[in-house]
Amino acid sequence: MNAMLLLVQKLSCDAEEQIFSEVSLAIEKPETYFERFKDRLDERGIDSPIDQLAWISLVDALLDHDLAFELDWKETGLYICDVVDELLDRKKMVSMNWEEFEDGEIDELPTSQYLNEVSKKLREKGISLACLDIESDCYVLITVPSSDIDEIKKLAQEVGYRIQDSF
Repeated sequence: MNAMLLLVQKLSCDAEEQIFSEVSLAIEKPETYFERFKDRLDERGIDSPIDQLAWISLVDALLDHDLAFELDWKETGLYICDVVDELLDRKKMVSMNWEEFEDGEIDELPTSQYLNEVSKKLREKGISLACLDIESDCYVLITVPSSDIDEIKKLAQEVGYRIQDSF
């Protein structure tokens, strides 16, 4: 199995079959995938099949199944914690207490620094907060067991993309 499809297995939780189907279609029949998901791709400014179609199909399928969340580069504060809570809940991972994030000092940090603080707190519970790089001014956030993050980053690199766990 190629690295992209192994990545699908690692990231797709209980939606593996649907996500696997979408990504496989993008790999094997990009024209068909493009026609089927034209509206979704149009929102990203993609008006024809592109080389990155399999990666974008993975990102969009994870987003559609609430296994990822696309966050604007300038979001801050407890909204980020709410997003992370949703991701954790969707994967039936540990619940977090964000009480120390309610204080003004952390809440005022730029998005990247805030995400690093959230990431530190998650690592204490064995969870990695990571971002699928789509060469955009947003963060496509995912949560994964910390024990899986190195393999996930390696698989992404094998297919020419990047998943990062520092912001």
